[in-house]
Amino acid sequence: MLRLKSLEITNIRSVEHMTLDVDPDGTTALYGPSGVGKSGILDALPWCLWGDTGSAGSAAALRREGSTEPAQVTATVLIGSDEVVAVRRITRSESGVESASAKLWINGVKQSNVTPASLTRIITELTGLTAKTFRGAFYMAQGQLTELMTGTPAKVQETFEELTGLDDLTKRIQGLREQCKDATVRAEALPGDPAEVTRTAADAKEAGTESDRLQHESNRAAADAAAARTIWDTANGQAKELQRAERAARDSREAVVGAQALAADAAQAVDAARQRLRDLGEATSGDHQSQGVAARKACTDLEHAIGELTRRGTELGSAAGQESSARTAAEQARAAHAAVDPDALAAAVTAGQAEVEAARSAHQQALRAAHVADAAVAQRDEAIATLSRAMNAAVCPTCRQDVGDVAALIDEQRAILDQARSEAAAAHQKATALDRALLDTETRLRTAHDALANVDSLARVAEHAEAASSAATRHADRTAAALAELVAAHQNAPAPAGRDEIHRAALTVHEQLTAQLATARTVATAWNALADAFTRATAAGERVEMARAAVVDAPSPTDVAAAESREATARVALDAAQARAADAAAQAQAARATAMQLDGIADDAATRWELKREAAEKAEIARIARDIGIALRRDLLAEYCATISAAATDILTRLGGEHVGFVIDETFVPQVVLPDGTTRATRQLSGGEKARAAVCAFIGFSRQLAGGGKPGMLFADEITASQDEAFRRDMLTMLRALEMPMIVVSHTADVLDIASRVIRLQRPPLGSTQLAAA
Repeated sequence: MLRLKSLEITNIRSVEHMTLDVDPDGTTALYGPSGVGKSGILDALPWCLWGDTGSAGSAAALRREGSTEPAQVTATVLIGSDEVVAVRRITRSESGVESASAKLWINGVKQSNVTPASLTRIITELTGLTAKTFRGAFYMAQGQLTELMTGTPAKVQETFEELTGLDDLTKRIQGLREQCKDATVRAEALPGDPAEVTRTAADAKEAGTESDRLQHESNRAAADAAAARTIWDTANGQAKELQRAERAARDSREAVVGAQALAADAAQAVDAARQRLRDLGEATSGDHQSQGVAARKACTDLEHAIGELTRRGTELGSAAGQESSARTAAEQARAAHAAVDPDALAAAVTAGQAEVEAARSAHQQALRAAHVADAAVAQRDEAIATLSRAMNAAVCPTCRQDVGDVAALIDEQRAILDQARSEAAAAHQKATALDRALLDTETRLRTAHDALANVDSLARVAEHAEAASSAATRHADRTAAALAELVAAHQNAPAPAGRDEIHRAALTVHEQLTAQLATARTVATAWNALADAFTRATAAGERVEMARAAVVDAPSPTDVAAAESREATARVALDAAQARAADAAAQAQAARATAMQLDGIADDAATRWELKREAAEKAEIARIARDIGIALRRDLLAEYCATISAAATDILTRLGGEHVGFVIDETFVPQVVLPDGTTRATRQLSGGEKARAAVCAFIGFSRQLAGGGKPGMLFADEITASQDEAFRRDMLTMLRALEMPMIVVSHTADVLDIASRVIRLQRPPLGSTQLAAA
């Protein structure tokens, strides 16, 4: 049982924003003139709960015209004992694309991960209703009752099927009829013959037997070719083995000759290396390895000595440069300090302070003169304004004396004002000039102050520069002494004195060591060459011995020729066997292709027959499904008619009156039952009688869709529209007697008589729907 408590609508149909509080246990009237948007408000509820857009066709079409803000509906409903709050919202992007979102609370607990689709599913599970079922069971639309009671059987059938949901089954049956028809035509049109299947299968079997026979012959020829291949492989292997042995014997003899040649070359290289050492004055009779090591050590020692000498010389050059730079800096610092006169700077500071005081005093006087001139200008402005206000007076408003010509007095004051303004401008200009002069004087004073403060700093800089120069000189002397000691050690002579003498001596020693290093490197290279020659000679001797040990005997030429002859004979036999096997394989392949072709023809015939047989089975299945659907619709129709008729009769008899029953059957002619058992079609009844019968029938539909239980809240949309007063009175009396919660939409005041709550609506021209004052 679904009952509405409140509905908040934003940008839907003609509503910009509105909140409706509904009586969930009574009758709520939505009352207002035609065109105010009452039906649009009711459309908001099924869209919020199920996403059903009704006649709008899409959610975007429900959006209030001209609105780009989000469109949203919040519905608070009672479902049994649960209070459910559902929110459905659509938002339009800058590109015009609409996106939907949803939220849900059940008994105050917010549900997580709710999407528009899951909201529809949850509401359907909670209520047991789809959107279509809701509209059919609880929503009486405009003109629907009239169509049900006075329409033609075809129109009544259409309404009946929509309300009960049989329209889907009817459409399904029609589709099954079309499927049955199409399946039957297809089965009859498809080719297929069981006799053809038998004939093609026999042809394929005969071709398969012939293919098997030829394949057997091909396999036998292939076996003969394989045996011939084995014989040839054996003969070929034997011939190749003898040929390899013959080549190996020849290669082993050639290897001995090559190793002996390499050994001779290595011996010549040893003799040449010995001769080179003798030419260099080296004795070659000792251990050449230790002598080579000693030569390489001599090179290393000379390289170290040259490096140390170079490092010491570089240090001396760097120290001398530092000494020169320090001496120059000291001289410059002393010159800068000597160039400064402290007494003259002190006198300049004293004079500058006096100039600043004088300039500051003159600037203050100029500012005061400018202020006086500004006051005079303001005074004259005020006097002219006062005289202007007294143009028509006979006395001066300031001194209260009689004034014969005020205009002349104003002109006189204006002349004085112009003079005062000129004087004020000149005073301001003078004050500005004196301000700039004061700034210049203060700048000169700060400069003199800074110069006087720098006198002591220059003295300290000179002292530091002289100390640095002395330190650089001492470092250069220490570096020169170390270089002199190194030169004396290499010359075995007293150390030279003086930096120039030390430098020349160091260059001489460097040249001597460099020449010795070149000679030592030549000797070391010669010893290395002798060591390499000895190594190659030893290796060459070892290869000669290995080659001699590897010499093998060659096979007999007669044996080689006999093996080659056997291989040639076996090759001829192999070629002949392979040719016979190829012919047999070609015949077998052709027979196999023919068999496969006939198999394909037989398969095609079987497939055509199978397709035709399956199509016939499908046609029979479609016919059975059609017949089942027709029978199901007939049974459901009978059940629905009986259930609806019984429910409508129950309500009709409880309301009292001359009609004691309601009947609708497969003829779709609604009828009422009179006390004597006779029936009368509802289209023959008066307006009030039709209203009673229509409402009873509708509630019968509602009970049937609700599974026989008590329906929830009913929604009646202008069900008395275009009817006379008597019809409206009968209908409202009928609704009051039902004692069911409902929302009634009407533009006539009659509905106010049965409403427990009234919501009045209004809509200004070109405006949105609004709540009207009570």
